[in-house]
Amino acid sequence: MLKLILGRAGCGKTTTVLKRLCQADQERRQVLMVPEQQSHQAERALCKAGGDEVSLYAEVLSFSRLANRVFLAAGGVGEPELDSGGRLLLMYQAVKAVSQELTVYARPSRRPAFLENLLATVDELKSCCVQPQLLLQAGEEVEGPEGDKLRDLGLICGAYQALTARTALDPRDRLIRTAEKLSACPWAQDMDLWLDGFTDFTPQQGEVLAQLMAQAHQITVTLTCDHLEEDEGGTGIFSPARRTAATLLRLAKERGIPCEVETLSSDCSSRVSALNKVERELFGSQGEPTSCEGAVELHRALTPRSEVEWAASRIRTLVREEGLRYRDIEVTARDFGTYQPLIESVFPRYQVPVFASAMTDILEKPILTLVTAALETVAGGYRYDDVFRYLKTGLTYLPEEDRDLLENYVLKWNLRGSRWTQTKPWTMHPRGYGFPMMEEDKVLLERLDRARRQVAEPLELLRKNTNKTGEGQAIALYSFLENIGLPERLEERVAALRQREQPALAEEYRQLWEIVCGGLEQCAQLLGETPMELEEFAALFRLVLSQYDVGTIPVSLDRVTAGETTRQTGQHGKVLFLLGADDASIPQVSTPAGLLSDDDRSLLASYGLELNQTARDLLYREMTTVYLTCARPTQKLIVSWPGQSGAGEERRPCFLVERLRLLFSDLTVEREEDLYGRFRLQAPLPALEQAGRSQSAHDALLALPEYAPLVERLDRAARWERGRLSRPAVERLYGHRVPMSASRMDKYKSCHFSYFMRYGLQAEPRKPAGFTAPEYGTFVHYVLEHVLKDDAFQQTTLPGWEDEQDQERRDRVAELTRQAVEQYVREELGGLEQQSERFQYLFRRLLRSVQAVVDNVTQEIWASKFRPISFELGFGSGKDLPPVELTVGDVTLSITGFVDRVDGWEKDGRLYLRVVDYKTGRKSFDLTEVWNGLGLQMLLYLFTLEDRGEKFYGKPVEGAGVLYLPARDAIIKGSRSMSDDAWRKQLDKELTRSGLVLSDPAVLDAMEEPGEKGYRFLPLKVSKSTGEISGEALATAEQLGKLGGHIQKVLEEICEEIAQGNIAADPFWRGPEKNACRYCDYAQACHFEEGRGGDGKRWLASVKSREFWENVAREEN
Repeated sequence: MLKLILGRAGCGKTTTVLKRLCQADQERRQVLMVPEQQSHQAERALCKAGGDEVSLYAEVLSFSRLANRVFLAAGGVGEPELDSGGRLLLMYQAVKAVSQELTVYARPSRRPAFLENLLATVDELKSCCVQPQLLLQAGEEVEGPEGDKLRDLGLICGAYQALTARTALDPRDRLIRTAEKLSACPWAQDMDLWLDGFTDFTPQQGEVLAQLMAQAHQITVTLTCDHLEEDEGGTGIFSPARRTAATLLRLAKERGIPCEVETLSSDCSSRVSALNKVERELFGSQGEPTSCEGAVELHRALTPRSEVEWAASRIRTLVREEGLRYRDIEVTARDFGTYQPLIESVFPRYQVPVFASAMTDILEKPILTLVTAALETVAGGYRYDDVFRYLKTGLTYLPEEDRDLLENYVLKWNLRGSRWTQTKPWTMHPRGYGFPMMEEDKVLLERLDRARRQVAEPLELLRKNTNKTGEGQAIALYSFLENIGLPERLEERVAALRQREQPALAEEYRQLWEIVCGGLEQCAQLLGETPMELEEFAALFRLVLSQYDVGTIPVSLDRVTAGETTRQTGQHGKVLFLLGADDASIPQVSTPAGLLSDDDRSLLASYGLELNQTARDLLYREMTTVYLTCARPTQKLIVSWPGQSGAGEERRPCFLVERLRLLFSDLTVEREEDLYGRFRLQAPLPALEQAGRSQSAHDALLALPEYAPLVERLDRAARWERGRLSRPAVERLYGHRVPMSASRMDKYKSCHFSYFMRYGLQAEPRKPAGFTAPEYGTFVHYVLEHVLKDDAFQQTTLPGWEDEQDQERRDRVAELTRQAVEQYVREELGGLEQQSERFQYLFRRLLRSVQAVVDNVTQEIWASKFRPISFELGFGSGKDLPPVELTVGDVTLSITGFVDRVDGWEKDGRLYLRVVDYKTGRKSFDLTEVWNGLGLQMLLYLFTLEDRGEKFYGKPVEGAGVLYLPARDAIIKGSRSMSDDAWRKQLDKELTRSGLVLSDPAVLDAMEEPGEKGYRFLPLKVSKSTGEISGEALATAEQLGKLGGHIQKVLEEICEEIAQGNIAADPFWRGPEKNACRYCDYAQACHFEEGRGGDGKRWLASVKSREFWENVAREEN
């Protein structure tokens, strides 16, 4: 007999079944069948309803456990069966076997990722009892690509079925085999079967039920619907259950089995009245709005994370104030993948125990990450991401410090492929281009090379495996894992975890190792002698591993259960939190898995081959899911959603929110911003964090005895300022003699904290080696120095390029430039052959920039009486001139550096010097910065040469000025359509110098004689009417002398501040486009916050020339 028990959600169908099962004749075996994920809960409910002796005559089975019982009785338990990885490998073999016959899937079949979609399609076809020959028949009858597609699928499924028949059984055929066994074995004879929690059955399950109907004394099936008649056009919330009921009744009628239908009353005494109203009217006709009496809550959070925080806080309140247990509460979301990591991180912080009943990405586990990353490293040519994903698992023997140093070096030089496996040692400088190779650099380089070889040697054994078959690749991979000592490392890790009382994690590691070994065994057995390159094996084995999962169990009985809405429909708790109720998640619009489209399904249906639901059916089914979810709780339904997604996209509430508001007159939306963070006070750690943000929260916690000591510690920490180092710390970090250079001085005056990070903690940012501004600057310096040392630039000639030597000079400069570039490539880069193709391309592009700069500089020198007399003039120990030193207290600044170029002109026995600095960026001489201690490099060098130059050059020295020389490629817009004169004029404008020059007419004439249009190179103007020379770059000898005093004062300030340990985050600020923070490498460590702990911007007011010199004069006085 078949009996259907119908009823709306929560009307007591499960309770009725359990009660009648326990009251049934105990002479007959009683079996309660439920969906797989509900079996544990059903067993507990059965024991509670029937007492200790219920197991003597009753048991709970899912369809898979039912199959085991039938095989045990009828035979078949010992037959070999594929696991998930084995199915994928056998499908791979099946596709290989028919690949030459495929049309639509000829190309996709070569990609291992295609196998997952193919397996999903096979699963659907098997569950619907569609045989390969039926697909082939339909494919032959249908013309065009649709027919070819069905034919391809028929060929692949047929080959797969043949392979399973010879190798091992497919677990997706278990129910068909069960039905076949039941036809010959009366396993269910005179048995009472109770099916609860199902909405529908697959055709495979239907075959089993048909056999059970013929044997059992009675089969009772519960379905969630109010009546049998379909009156909603097949799109209502009860339509799926009605279709199932009709199918079951048809099966019974075909077999002459009597049927009975019972409809339970919808009155549910265990559910509060407001939730009864939700169940009845949410998708039905709505009555008059009533009070929800607190049984329904709506909350709008700002972000998904704060939404989860609020939920955790609300759960603590419910447990503490309303007498609930954690196990009475359920948390669910339609898009649970978004919320699972948030729940797993936030709930423990709020001390809420939780069990997330969802699958995790097994490939992210360290053991499997190591395996897949190692394969992808050797198959993909030692790409950075693959290598360091492998090394960062913590399961290799490479020390952590060596790994970090190696990562810095690899990023610096963008190393991959043969660079990892070369027999020659690595020789690229650890710091990049343009640095001298010091002894410590050589030591580091040797250490890096040893680490590189330690990493590459076992990987190379894997890569050079000569047995290019599936079995050979699997054996080579296992040998590699043994070579790197992974089994021993895992034993150590498992033992350590058990010692730290983390048995669940230790068990996970054990299971993961078994998965790896099992996957390799499957590959060796099923792939055998199949030819296979490493790249293909790597992709395939990754897919194989992804088919498995690790079993987890709840850590305690009293815990919140969290999971996907579709996995939780059979549970009934007291309180349900529905998270993520926004319009992007509910309803969830999805397409069925696999390769078949809705058109394909319709086509097969025309041949009598009914498959699973279409995308449209799935959308209607979403309404059923929402209904069942909202009908689960008995005391409280809490619905929440974020105002924006994790990526910052706007989110609006889904249709459910508005429907709930129409049901209840007093239901309002609680907004997170109206709570002012109060919900974070429900747990100690979040409460302390909130106390740091909110004064009211701070005061409230301070008044509580258990929190007062923690808040006081928080206050002490809040009063700390980063702005001072202790005297011993200064000595340990910098020493008594503090090395200083022009760039260091600029860094210090730009921001004290940035200087502390770079030169105190030596936190050097990771930057790839390449021709960025510093490296390009070094290159330009090198070329200019070698070109300008030629004798041609030591002779005085007439200005301009119009004389008859013009072309000869041009050719000479071009030849000198070419020679200098070749020498640089040979000496500094070790040749371009070792560089990447991209580097070679970019380097060749730079040659145009260099030639333009060289041409401009040579023109300037030939137009001037000043001649280059020093290049890369060094200040410091062992250099051309001693360092510039200044002592304040017991701290000495020792300033070292190089002058790019010094030009000289002799007059009346005195040597006038001009300091020239090449700038590859857009930086120019700025009086505002000079007044505030920035950009002092050239002036400091000039004044030092005035003081010490006579001893070095053998003549009395006078300072003639300082100039920034733009050593960059001047990109002239519209240059193709310009005349030569127009182009030259625009180029001169782009490359105009900036700086200070002595306002002595003789000196100015020696630097450059103005032409008809004024000065071409100097930043000066000539009045057409009076001939007067003007410009902010002019300075008298007296002014330059006073400026030297200002620089001395700045150096004294730096010395004093270093001695005092000043490390305040006080970046200079001249606006959003020009400040110390814009390109700072240490923003993530700084966390600058204006007004907190000494943090503050130093606004640099713009200083004009006149004001600047007045300030300098006033300071002197």
